[in-house]
Amino acid sequence: MMQDAAVAVDAPDPLAVFKSHELRLVPESGGLLEKLFFRAAGQNEQAVMTDGLFLLIFWFSVFFFVLLMGLMVYWVIKYRRRPGVPAPLSAPHNGPLEIFWTVVPSSALLVIFLAGFWGYMSKVVAPADALRLNVTGFKWDWEVVYPGGEKPAYTMPLGTKDAVKIIVLPENSPVQLLLKSNDVIHAFWVPDYRTKMDLYPNRLTTYTFHTEKLADDEVYRDHWVFCAEYCGQSHSEMYAIIRVVRQNDYEAILADWNTGSLSCEELGELVYRTNCVSCHTVDGSPGIGPTWLGSFGTMRALENGQQVLMDENYIRESILYPEAKRVAGFAGQNMTAFLGLSEDEIAGVICYIRSLSEQGQDTPEGEEAPGDGAGTKGDSADG
Repeated sequence: MMQDAAVAVDAPDPLAVFKSHELRLVPESGGLLEKLFFRAAGQNEQAVMTDGLFLLIFWFSVFFFVLLMGLMVYWVIKYRRRPGVPAPLSAPHNGPLEIFWTVVPSSALLVIFLAGFWGYMSKVVAPADALRLNVTGFKWDWEVVYPGGEKPAYTMPLGTKDAVKIIVLPENSPVQLLLKSNDVIHAFWVPDYRTKMDLYPNRLTTYTFHTEKLADDEVYRDHWVFCAEYCGQSHSEMYAIIRVVRQNDYEAILADWNTGSLSCEELGELVYRTNCVSCHTVDGSPGIGPTWLGSFGTMRALENGQQVLMDENYIRESILYPEAKRVAGFAGQNMTAFLGLSEDEIAGVICYIRSLSEQGQDTPEGEEAPGDGAGTKGDSADG
Protein backbone atom coordinates (compact mmCIF):
# COMPACT_ATOMS: atom_id res chain seq x y z
CA MET A 1 0.00 0.00 0.00
CA MET A 2 2.82 2.38 0.89
CA GLN A 3 4.56 1.59 -2.38
CA ASP A 4 1.36 2.23 -4.36
CA ALA A 5 0.93 5.58 -2.63
CA ALA A 6 4.48 6.52 -3.43
CA VAL A 7 3.98 5.63 -7.07
CA ALA A 8 0.81 7.73 -7.21
CA VAL A 9 2.56 10.72 -5.69
CA ASP A 10 5.54 10.46 -8.02
CA ALA A 11 3.46 9.94 -11.18
CA PRO A 12 4.20 12.65 -13.78
CA ASP A 13 1.57 15.31 -14.33
CA PRO A 14 0.12 14.77 -17.84
CA LEU A 15 -0.85 18.46 -17.97
CA ALA A 16 2.54 19.76 -16.86
CA VAL A 17 3.48 20.85 -20.39
CA PHE A 18 0.43 23.16 -20.55
CA LYS A 19 1.43 24.81 -17.27
CA SER A 20 4.82 25.54 -18.82
CA HIS A 21 6.33 29.01 -18.54
CA GLU A 22 7.81 28.58 -22.02
CA LEU A 23 6.24 30.96 -24.52
CA ARG A 24 5.76 29.31 -27.90
CA LEU A 25 4.87 32.28 -30.03
CA VAL A 26 4.43 32.33 -33.78
CA PRO A 27 7.87 32.80 -35.40
CA GLU A 28 8.40 35.54 -37.93
CA SER A 29 6.95 34.41 -41.23
CA GLY A 30 5.41 35.60 -44.47
CA GLY A 31 6.70 37.95 -47.14
CA LEU A 32 8.79 41.07 -46.68
CA LEU A 33 5.80 43.39 -46.23
CA GLU A 34 4.09 40.96 -43.84
CA LYS A 35 7.20 40.92 -41.68
CA LEU A 36 7.52 44.70 -41.91
CA PHE A 37 3.90 45.49 -41.06
CA PHE A 38 2.72 42.48 -39.03
CA ARG A 39 5.86 40.62 -37.82
CA ALA A 40 4.28 37.30 -38.83
CA ALA A 41 1.57 35.99 -41.12
CA GLY A 42 -2.02 36.03 -39.80
CA GLN A 43 -2.87 32.97 -37.73
CA ASN A 44 -6.45 32.39 -38.86
CA GLU A 45 -8.64 33.08 -41.89
CA GLN A 46 -9.93 36.36 -40.45
CA ALA A 47 -6.38 37.60 -39.87
CA VAL A 48 -5.38 36.64 -43.41
CA MET A 49 -8.43 38.52 -44.72
CA THR A 50 -7.49 41.57 -42.65
CA ASP A 51 -3.90 41.48 -43.92
CA GLY A 52 -5.11 41.16 -47.48
CA LEU A 53 -7.43 44.15 -47.12
CA PHE A 54 -4.65 46.21 -45.54
CA LEU A 55 -2.25 45.41 -48.37
CA LEU A 56 -4.98 46.07 -50.97
CA ILE A 57 -5.50 49.56 -49.53
CA PHE A 58 -1.73 50.05 -49.26
CA TRP A 59 -1.00 49.17 -52.90
CA PHE A 60 -4.09 51.05 -54.11
CA SER A 61 -2.82 54.16 -52.34
CA VAL A 62 0.77 53.69 -53.55
CA PHE A 63 -0.36 53.23 -57.16
CA PHE A 64 -2.48 56.36 -57.27
CA PHE A 65 0.04 58.41 -55.28
CA VAL A 66 2.83 57.56 -57.74
CA LEU A 67 0.53 58.04 -60.75
CA LEU A 68 -0.84 61.41 -59.64
CA MET A 69 2.46 62.78 -58.40
CA GLY A 70 4.19 61.65 -61.61
CA LEU A 71 1.54 63.29 -63.80
CA MET A 72 1.69 66.45 -61.69
CA VAL A 73 5.49 66.75 -62.08
CA TYR A 74 5.24 66.00 -65.81
CA TRP A 75 2.53 68.60 -66.38
CA VAL A 76 4.30 71.22 -64.25
CA ILE A 77 7.36 70.86 -66.48
CA LYS A 78 5.51 70.51 -69.79
CA TYR A 79 3.09 73.40 -69.25
CA ARG A 80 5.39 75.73 -67.34
CA ARG A 81 5.15 79.38 -68.36
CA ARG A 82 7.73 80.39 -70.94
CA PRO A 83 8.63 83.85 -72.25
CA GLY A 84 6.76 84.65 -75.46
CA VAL A 85 4.49 81.59 -75.27
CA PRO A 86 0.85 82.37 -74.42
CA ALA A 87 -0.78 80.24 -71.72
CA PRO A 88 -3.10 77.61 -73.27
CA LEU A 89 -6.80 77.84 -72.50
CA SER A 90 -8.25 75.24 -70.14
CA ALA A 91 -11.27 73.22 -71.23
CA PRO A 92 -14.29 74.29 -69.14
CA HIS A 93 -15.83 70.81 -69.09
CA ASN A 94 -15.09 67.21 -70.10
CA GLY A 95 -18.01 64.91 -69.34
CA PRO A 96 -16.44 61.51 -70.19
CA LEU A 97 -13.29 62.32 -68.23
CA GLU A 98 -15.25 63.43 -65.16
CA ILE A 99 -17.39 60.28 -65.29
CA PHE A 100 -14.25 58.16 -65.59
CA TRP A 101 -12.44 59.68 -62.62
CA THR A 102 -15.61 59.40 -60.52
CA VAL A 103 -16.69 55.85 -61.42
CA VAL A 104 -13.28 54.14 -61.34
CA PRO A 105 -12.17 55.33 -57.86
CA SER A 106 -15.72 54.82 -56.51
CA SER A 107 -15.75 51.24 -57.81
CA ALA A 108 -12.45 50.56 -56.07
CA LEU A 109 -13.77 52.07 -52.83
CA LEU A 110 -16.89 49.90 -53.10
CA VAL A 111 -14.71 46.80 -53.29
CA ILE A 112 -12.77 47.97 -50.22
CA PHE A 113 -16.03 48.65 -48.34
CA LEU A 114 -17.51 45.23 -49.14
CA ALA A 115 -14.31 43.43 -48.15
CA GLY A 116 -14.13 45.42 -44.91
CA PHE A 117 -17.81 44.83 -44.09
CA TRP A 118 -17.49 41.11 -44.75
CA GLY A 119 -14.44 40.91 -42.51
CA TYR A 120 -16.14 42.91 -39.75
CA MET A 121 -19.24 40.70 -39.78
CA SER A 122 -17.08 37.58 -39.48
CA LYS A 123 -15.68 39.02 -36.25
CA VAL A 124 -18.97 39.93 -34.55
CA VAL A 125 -21.40 37.21 -35.74
CA ALA A 126 -20.70 33.81 -34.17
CA PRO A 127 -21.66 30.41 -35.61
CA ALA A 128 -24.15 28.39 -33.59
CA ASP A 129 -21.51 25.93 -32.36
CA ALA A 130 -19.06 28.57 -31.12
CA LEU A 131 -17.40 28.19 -27.73
CA ARG A 132 -18.70 31.15 -25.70
CA LEU A 133 -16.58 32.72 -22.96
CA ASN A 134 -17.44 35.62 -20.67
CA VAL A 135 -14.52 38.06 -20.48
CA THR A 136 -14.38 40.96 -18.03
CA GLY A 137 -11.72 43.66 -18.18
CA PHE A 138 -10.73 45.63 -15.10
CA LYS A 139 -7.72 47.62 -13.92
CA TRP A 140 -5.42 45.87 -14.82
CA ASP A 141 -6.26 42.30 -15.67
CA TRP A 142 -8.74 39.99 -17.39
CA GLU A 143 -11.28 37.60 -15.90
CA VAL A 144 -12.40 34.74 -18.14
CA VAL A 145 -15.27 32.36 -17.36
CA TYR A 146 -15.86 29.24 -19.45
CA PRO A 147 -19.32 27.77 -20.17
CA GLY A 148 -18.93 25.23 -17.37
CA GLY A 149 -17.99 27.90 -14.83
CA GLU A 150 -14.26 27.17 -15.03
CA LYS A 151 -11.74 30.00 -14.76
CA PRO A 152 -8.08 29.96 -15.89
CA ALA A 153 -5.96 28.34 -13.19
CA TYR A 154 -2.62 28.37 -15.01
CA THR A 155 -0.38 31.44 -14.88
CA MET A 156 3.17 32.32 -15.76
CA PRO A 157 5.59 35.13 -14.83
CA LEU A 158 6.03 37.61 -17.66
CA GLY A 159 7.53 41.08 -17.70
CA THR A 160 6.74 42.88 -14.46
CA LYS A 161 3.91 40.50 -13.48
CA ASP A 162 4.36 37.33 -11.46
CA ALA A 163 1.08 35.75 -12.57
CA VAL A 164 -0.10 36.29 -16.14
CA LYS A 165 -3.27 34.36 -16.96
CA ILE A 166 -3.13 31.60 -19.59
CA ILE A 167 -6.42 31.40 -21.50
CA VAL A 168 -6.63 27.91 -23.01
CA LEU A 169 -8.61 27.39 -26.24
CA PRO A 170 -9.10 24.34 -28.50
CA GLU A 171 -7.52 24.34 -31.95
CA ASN A 172 -9.51 24.78 -35.15
CA SER A 173 -12.64 25.95 -33.29
CA PRO A 174 -14.98 28.97 -33.45
CA VAL A 175 -14.88 31.10 -30.30
CA GLN A 176 -17.10 33.98 -29.20
CA LEU A 177 -16.06 36.30 -26.40
CA LEU A 178 -18.79 38.19 -24.55
CA LEU A 179 -16.92 41.30 -23.37
CA LYS A 180 -17.63 43.83 -20.64
CA SER A 181 -15.69 46.18 -18.38
CA ASN A 182 -16.01 46.71 -14.65
CA ASP A 183 -14.54 50.22 -14.63
CA VAL A 184 -13.24 52.13 -17.67
CA ILE A 185 -13.01 51.41 -21.40
CA HIS A 186 -10.58 48.62 -22.26
CA ALA A 187 -9.80 46.86 -25.54
CA PHE A 188 -9.15 43.14 -26.05
CA TRP A 189 -6.42 42.92 -28.69
CA VAL A 190 -4.86 39.75 -30.12
CA PRO A 191 -2.17 40.91 -32.58
CA ASP A 192 -1.83 37.48 -34.23
CA TYR A 193 -5.58 37.53 -35.00
CA ARG A 194 -5.47 41.18 -36.15
CA THR A 195 -8.48 42.29 -34.12
CA LYS A 196 -9.10 44.78 -31.32
CA MET A 197 -12.52 44.90 -29.67
CA ASP A 198 -13.52 47.49 -27.07
CA LEU A 199 -15.01 46.67 -23.66
CA TYR A 200 -17.40 49.16 -22.05
CA PRO A 201 -18.94 49.50 -18.59
CA ASN A 202 -22.67 48.61 -18.49
CA ARG A 203 -22.66 47.28 -22.04
CA LEU A 204 -21.77 43.99 -23.72
CA THR A 205 -19.76 43.63 -26.91
CA THR A 206 -18.77 40.46 -28.76
CA TYR A 207 -15.68 39.28 -30.59
CA THR A 208 -15.72 36.12 -32.71
CA PHE A 209 -12.70 34.34 -34.13
CA HIS A 210 -11.61 30.88 -35.27
CA THR A 211 -8.52 29.36 -33.71
CA GLU A 212 -5.90 27.93 -36.03
CA LYS A 213 -5.05 24.25 -36.52
CA LEU A 214 -1.79 23.23 -34.88
CA ALA A 215 1.02 21.67 -36.86
CA ASP A 216 1.67 17.96 -36.27
CA ASP A 217 4.79 18.68 -34.20
CA GLU A 218 3.15 21.37 -32.02
CA VAL A 219 1.83 20.68 -28.53
CA TYR A 220 0.48 24.21 -28.10
CA ARG A 221 0.83 27.68 -29.60
CA ASP A 222 0.74 30.97 -27.70
CA HIS A 223 -0.65 34.38 -28.63
CA TRP A 224 -0.33 37.67 -26.78
CA VAL A 225 -3.43 39.46 -25.52
CA PHE A 226 -3.07 43.18 -24.76
CA CYS A 227 -5.32 46.00 -23.67
CA ALA A 228 -5.18 48.45 -26.58
CA GLU A 229 -7.12 51.28 -24.94
CA TYR A 230 -5.27 53.46 -22.42
CA CYS A 231 -6.86 52.66 -19.06
CA GLY A 232 -4.60 54.17 -16.42
CA GLN A 233 -1.26 53.85 -14.69
CA SER A 234 -0.64 50.12 -15.30
CA HIS A 235 -2.22 49.94 -18.74
CA SER A 236 0.98 48.50 -20.25
CA GLU A 237 0.83 45.59 -17.79
CA MET A 238 -2.69 44.49 -18.73
CA TYR A 239 -1.77 41.46 -20.79
CA ALA A 240 -2.50 37.73 -20.94
CA ILE A 241 -1.69 34.68 -23.05
CA ILE A 242 -4.00 32.65 -25.28
CA ARG A 243 -2.72 29.09 -25.45
CA VAL A 244 -4.19 27.03 -28.31
CA VAL A 245 -4.14 23.28 -27.61
CA ARG A 246 -5.64 20.14 -29.12
CA GLN A 247 -9.28 19.29 -28.34
CA ASN A 248 -8.59 16.35 -26.04
CA ASP A 249 -5.99 18.38 -24.12
CA TYR A 250 -8.45 21.27 -23.84
CA GLU A 251 -11.06 18.98 -22.28
CA ALA A 252 -8.50 17.56 -19.83
CA ILE A 253 -7.40 21.06 -18.81
CA LEU A 254 -10.98 22.21 -18.19
CA ALA A 255 -11.56 19.09 -16.07
CA ASP A 256 -8.45 20.05 -14.09
CA TRP A 257 -9.82 23.57 -13.60
CA ASN A 258 -13.33 22.46 -12.65
CA THR A 259 -14.00 23.18 -9.00
CA GLY A 260 -17.52 21.80 -8.93
CA SER A 261 -19.08 25.24 -9.31
CA LEU A 262 -22.23 25.81 -11.31
CA SER A 263 -21.94 26.26 -15.05
CA CYS A 264 -23.09 29.54 -16.58
CA GLU A 265 -26.35 27.94 -17.72
CA GLU A 266 -26.94 26.22 -14.36
CA LEU A 267 -26.39 29.50 -12.51
CA GLY A 268 -28.91 31.20 -14.81
CA GLU A 269 -31.49 28.47 -14.19
CA LEU A 270 -30.97 28.88 -10.44
CA VAL A 271 -31.54 32.65 -10.73
CA TYR A 272 -34.66 31.95 -12.83
CA ARG A 273 -36.14 29.56 -10.26
CA THR A 274 -35.31 31.96 -7.45
CA ASN A 275 -36.49 35.23 -8.99
CA CYS A 276 -38.26 34.87 -12.34
CA VAL A 277 -40.37 31.72 -12.37
CA SER A 278 -43.52 33.45 -11.10
CA CYS A 279 -43.76 35.69 -14.20
CA HIS A 280 -41.89 33.99 -17.05
CA THR A 281 -42.34 30.50 -18.45
CA VAL A 282 -39.71 28.40 -20.18
CA ASP A 283 -42.10 26.08 -22.04
CA GLY A 284 -43.90 28.62 -24.25
CA SER A 285 -47.06 28.76 -22.14
CA PRO A 286 -48.64 32.16 -21.31
CA GLY A 287 -47.51 33.96 -18.21
CA ILE A 288 -47.55 37.34 -16.50
CA GLY A 289 -44.52 38.25 -18.58
CA PRO A 290 -43.20 37.02 -21.94
CA THR A 291 -42.02 33.42 -22.19
CA TRP A 292 -38.30 32.80 -22.44
CA LEU A 293 -38.65 29.78 -24.72
CA GLY A 294 -37.26 30.49 -28.19
CA SER A 295 -36.88 34.19 -27.48
CA PHE A 296 -33.13 34.75 -27.82
CA GLY A 297 -32.07 36.14 -31.18
CA THR A 298 -35.61 37.03 -32.30
CA MET A 299 -37.19 40.39 -33.04
CA ARG A 300 -39.84 41.46 -30.55
CA ALA A 301 -42.50 44.16 -30.77
CA LEU A 302 -42.49 46.83 -28.05
CA GLU A 303 -45.33 48.88 -26.62
CA ASN A 304 -44.06 52.00 -28.41
CA GLY A 305 -44.40 50.30 -31.79
CA GLN A 306 -40.68 49.72 -32.28
CA GLN A 307 -38.95 46.38 -32.76
CA VAL A 308 -35.93 45.20 -30.83
CA LEU A 309 -33.53 42.29 -31.16
CA MET A 310 -33.41 40.11 -28.10
CA ASP A 311 -29.67 39.84 -27.54
CA GLU A 312 -27.28 40.01 -24.60
CA ASN A 313 -27.48 43.78 -24.22
CA TYR A 314 -31.28 43.79 -24.27
CA ILE A 315 -31.50 41.04 -21.66
CA ARG A 316 -29.08 42.88 -19.38
CA GLU A 317 -31.00 46.14 -19.77
CA SER A 318 -34.30 44.40 -19.07
CA ILE A 319 -32.96 42.92 -15.84
CA LEU A 320 -31.64 46.22 -14.53
CA TYR A 321 -34.10 48.68 -16.15
CA PRO A 322 -37.21 46.67 -17.06
CA GLU A 323 -39.33 49.70 -17.96
CA ALA A 324 -36.90 50.95 -20.61
CA LYS A 325 -38.27 48.70 -23.37
CA ARG A 326 -41.57 47.02 -22.58
CA VAL A 327 -42.86 44.14 -24.67
CA ALA A 328 -46.18 44.68 -26.42
CA GLY A 329 -49.13 42.73 -25.04
CA PHE A 330 -48.19 42.97 -21.36
CA ALA A 331 -49.74 46.33 -20.43
CA GLY A 332 -50.26 46.81 -16.71
CA GLN A 333 -47.64 44.22 -15.77
CA ASN A 334 -44.75 45.91 -14.00
CA MET A 335 -41.48 44.08 -13.49
CA THR A 336 -39.17 44.62 -10.55
CA ALA A 337 -35.65 45.85 -11.31
CA PHE A 338 -33.12 43.27 -10.12
CA LEU A 339 -30.28 45.65 -9.30
CA GLY A 340 -28.97 43.27 -6.67
CA LEU A 341 -27.93 40.57 -9.13
CA SER A 342 -24.21 40.19 -9.65
CA GLU A 343 -22.60 40.36 -13.09
CA ASP A 344 -22.04 36.59 -12.94
CA GLU A 345 -25.73 36.01 -12.22
CA ILE A 346 -26.78 38.30 -15.10
CA ALA A 347 -24.39 36.44 -17.40
CA GLY A 348 -25.95 33.20 -16.15
CA VAL A 349 -29.45 34.38 -17.04
CA ILE A 350 -28.23 35.23 -20.54
CA CYS A 351 -26.69 31.75 -20.90
CA TYR A 352 -29.90 30.11 -19.69
CA ILE A 353 -32.14 32.08 -22.05
CA ARG A 354 -29.79 31.32 -24.94
CA SER A 355 -30.00 27.60 -24.11
CA LEU A 356 -33.80 27.79 -24.40
CA SER A 357 -33.67 29.24 -27.88
CA GLU A 358 -33.06 27.55 -31.21
CA GLN A 359 -31.42 30.86 -32.22
CA GLY A 360 -28.72 30.31 -29.62
CA GLN A 361 -27.95 26.77 -30.76
CA ASP A 362 -28.06 24.77 -33.98
CA THR A 363 -31.25 25.64 -35.85
CA PRO A 364 -32.17 23.23 -38.67
CA GLU A 365 -32.59 25.14 -41.89
CA GLY A 366 -36.17 26.10 -42.57
CA GLU A 367 -37.38 25.48 -39.02
CA GLU A 368 -38.89 28.22 -36.92
CA ALA A 369 -37.78 28.92 -33.38
CA PRO A 370 -40.41 27.88 -30.82
CA GLY A 371 -42.29 30.54 -28.94
CA ASP A 372 -41.79 32.99 -31.79
CA GLY A 373 -44.73 35.13 -30.87
CA ALA A 374 -44.45 34.91 -27.16
CA GLY A 375 -42.54 37.92 -26.03
CA THR A 376 -39.73 40.39 -26.59
CA LYS A 377 -36.12 40.31 -26.20
CA GLY A 378 -36.61 42.14 -23.05
CA ASP A 379 -38.65 39.20 -22.06
CA SER A 380 -35.56 37.32 -21.47
CA ALA A 381 -34.56 39.50 -18.72
CA ASP A 382 -37.84 40.43 -17.17
CA GLY A 383 -37.37 38.41 -14.04
